[in-house]
Amino acid sequence: MSPKDSSILSMTGVARVGVFAALAFGINTPFLAIPNIELFSFSLFLSGLYLGKSGGIATALVAGVIFVFFNPNGAQPILAIGLVQLFGFLLFGFMGGLLRPAILKKDNIKITVALLLVSGLVLTFWYDLTTNLAFAYIFGPFWPALVAGLGFSIIHTVSNTIIFGVSGAVVQRIWKRIEYIMPPLAAF
Repeated sequence: MSPKDSSILSMTGVARVGVFAALAFGINTPFLAIPNIELFSFSLFLSGLYLGKSGGIATALVAGVIFVFFNPNGAQPILAIGLVQLFGFLLFGFMGGLLRPAILKKDNIKITVALLLVSGLVLTFWYDLTTNLAFAYIFGPFWPALVAGLGFSIIHTVSNTIIFGVSGAVVQRIWKRIEYIMPPLAAF
């Protein structure tokens, strides 16, 4: 694989982004009927983890635009909230890429699980905080609207923290296979 092929704008890079964007929807489909339990954000984080920062951002942008505007549960009718959601999705992809060396180059599963637990907790908390603040600001009254979203935020944060943490062993095993089967993809 030439250095040009590792670019996110190469045919290979575009294909990888497309595969991860499709994965984000495919893996999330079984959870559409359950409020605030989802694998969409985790798959965006994985795209950054496996494709790097630019790949994670590109995947989050593609999948996020589709999610916000063409969601099977209905498009986001308020553009400002949709943009806040999109920024949150970009953050999941970017942080996966940023934490890539710390998570994937560790052979200690306990460190990997701890990093993933903290990532799931912090990123989901931030996502819920920003979207709830935007919703409360737009619809008001501010404090009652903010408090009304608290229960959903707790469910979302706890479930994502568990999902991210439980995935630690699987993330390591997949990465070891990628390093063995496709060494150019595994290069930092």
